[in-house]
Amino acid sequence: MADPQLSRSAGLLERQQGVLAAACAIPFVQQVTDGTLTDAALARYLLVEEAFVLTASRVLGRVVWESATWDELLPHARSLTNLVTDQREYFAGLRGRSPVEPAEVDGVLARAAVLADVVLAQVAEGGRAAAVVGMYAAETMYARWCTAAAAVDAPRQPDLQAWVRLHAEPAFLAQVDALRDDVDRIGPEVPDADLDRWYAAVLAAEVEFHAVAVG
Repeated sequence: MADPQLSRSAGLLERQQGVLAAACAIPFVQQVTDGTLTDAALARYLLVEEAFVLTASRVLGRVVWESATWDELLPHARSLTNLVTDQREYFAGLRGRSPVEPAEVDGVLARAAVLADVVLAQVAEGGRAAAVVGMYAAETMYARWCTAAAAVDAPRQPDLQAWVRLHAEPAFLAQVDALRDDVDRIGPEVPDADLDRWYAAVLAAEVEFHAVAVG
């Protein structure tokens, strides 16, 4: 039974704390944190992460479309703007520096598509609420592991270090807070069981997604 004193987002995180902890302890995260991620793994990660930015942009577009007030709309519009400008430009600048072997590209993208498939299927099923919860799952994971990794003095490739720092900075953490606030606004017509199912499914897909990078 959910603690009635907790907000919906806090209750969700309390129920899913084990799932979140496991997602933040995967080999990819450990290797980024200690500076042992190989150049080949980084190249695969950049390839699949750039592809997922398109999916995340589509999902946030759905959230913006279904936002009825400026307070609901503006934080997600800002996040969407960041995805289609700063993050898209980040990946575009790296394509030549960290390429994946051409023969591997299709197979790597096909394996990593599990994350986009899960997120888009949930949005098709649950609409705005599922979109918000799915993005909250992905971004709470990144906020947690990147904040921890940024505090570790490890010899990381400069482009990777920039990516880690990006997800530990106030601008990104504010986006996570905006998703948290939106989860808190989800009405009682959406049961906790749906929030748990959407959140856990996205993190399970994140585990598979990141496994593609490390092989």
